[in-house]
Amino acid sequence: MDKTDKTSCSMITKRKLADALKELMNTTSFDKITVSDITEKCNIHRQTFYYHFQDRYDLLDWLIYDELLSPLMDGFNLDTMYDKFYDMFTAMSNDKSFYKNAIKINSDDLNRFISSIAIKQLIETMKNIKNSVGIDNTDNKSDESIAEFFGYGISGVTIAWVQKGMKETPMEMVKRIEHIVDVCKELVLRRDS
Repeated sequence: MDKTDKTSCSMITKRKLADALKELMNTTSFDKITVSDITEKCNIHRQTFYYHFQDRYDLLDWLIYDELLSPLMDGFNLDTMYDKFYDMFTAMSNDKSFYKNAIKINSDDLNRFISSIAIKQLIETMKNIKNSVGIDNTDNKSDESIAEFFGYGISGVTIAWVQKGMKETPMEMVKRIEHIVDVCKELVLRRDS
C-alpha cells in the first residue's frame, strides 16, 4: 500500500468517526457522548479511534476544521472571500443542531482559530488594497492591529450568530461580514492617504 492509499484510508476513517459524532450530536449533548458511542455508531474499534484522535475534543476540532475552516481558507482572497463566507454560513446553517451544540463546547478555541485565520487574511487583504491604490506598505504593526480588531469581530459575529439560533440567512451573514470588511478598507485607505 503506498502513502496516498494510507492517506485516503486515514481520511475515510476520520470521516466515518466525524460523521458518527455529528449524528450523535444531533440528538445528544457532547458531554454525554463517549468514544465508545462514536466507535459503535460507525462500527470502528476504539483503538482505531485513538490511532487518529487523542479524544472527543480532538475529533470535534478536526471536524470543524475539515468542514468549515479548510474550505474557507482554500483559495481565499479578495475576489473569493464573500463566496467562501457564504459557503461556510450555508454549511453551518445546514447542520444547525450540530453547530449549536459544538459552539457550546468549543467557542473559545473556535473563536481563536477563526480569528487567527481572519487576521491573516485581513492583513493580506489590506496589503492588496494598499498596493492597488499605490499606498506604502511599511506600517505593518498598525495593519496588524486593525486586522486583529476586525478578525476578532468576524469571529465574534459568527459565534454570536450560532449562539442566537442562526436566525439570519447565510446571505444576511455575508452582508454583515462585507460591512465589517468595508469598514476595514475605509480605515486603511483613510489612515494612509
